[in-house]
Amino acid sequence: MYRKLVVIGDVGAGKSTLIRTLSEIETVDTDVTSSKNIGKPLTTVGIDYGRITLGEGDAIGLYGVPGQKRYSFIWDMVKEDIWACILLVKAEHLRAPDKLIDLINVFINDKEYCPLAIGVTHTDIKAINQVVIQKVLQEKGVNAPVFSVDARKKQSSLLLLHTLLSMHNANDFSKRENMA
Repeated sequence: MYRKLVVIGDVGAGKSTLIRTLSEIETVDTDVTSSKNIGKPLTTVGIDYGRITLGEGDAIGLYGVPGQKRYSFIWDMVKEDIWACILLVKAEHLRAPDKLIDLINVFINDKEYCPLAIGVTHTDIKAINQVVIQKVLQEKGVNAPVFSVDARKKQSSLLLLHTLLSMHNANDFSKRENMA
């Protein structure tokens, strides 16, 4: 079984880094020199891709998309048939939850069930309160686990993946219980 996991988030949140950290293959990387001052020299302008093998015949494709709305045509291509979603957010950008909610809605709003995990990055620069973040998101109708994540570190990045797998398995179990 092949599962499609999309990594979304704002510019500079660590989407490409997370995919490079988790991927067992050399990633397809679409970073180019940024024409605007976005706080980093490179930016993603296409689809980043990596892959993880879970077991015999099971794999997860990791799809990273640009954070700028001007690339929303790419979002439309990637959002079809996704299995799960990771939202990465820079700690300093948590003051604007509406932008994050809009991005979440683009990818999972019309799905019957799509596990979502949120990773807050750059927490070495700014402290975060995960309970406050979850409360703000819940007020906006989003109920998802929130973790402080360092996208450069494999164990930290795997926390998001393991959470999504657990959420998916729990949903499958719940469906089976309801059928019995």
